[in-house]
Amino acid sequence: MSTVKVFKQAEQIGRLYLLPSKHARGNTFRIYVLPAGEEVIENAGINPPLNKDAVEVYGITGGQAGWTETYGWLHEGKWQSDFEALYQERLEEAVELIVKRAAEKEKRDMQIQSILASYT
Repeated sequence: MSTVKVFKQAEQIGRLYLLPSKHARGNTFRIYVLPAGEEVIENAGINPPLNKDAVEVYGITGGQAGWTETYGWLHEGKWQSDFEALYQERLEEAVELIVKRAAEKEKRDMQIQSILASYT
């Protein structure tokens, strides 16, 4: 499951600012480390934060932006393992939700079939 599907909107978690977005050719995902003690100053929730000392640590590593860009880590550090743990936690939550919805759908389908079968 892609990061854009796991993280659906911009959010600050600790000092990390996660910025999923999209453009005409697909999804984008960037991560910023904010200075200690700062809250994010959002820029419409789709553009880089307005915090002047925020550092982009995950973003475009190559290609032409908006056309053929590739994404990866721009800087290495503890934020990588922190993000990976957060991603795994969110991924598990997403999978649990999918399983729950499938079970609810199956239950509803059985109810429908029961109602239809009782029609005489």
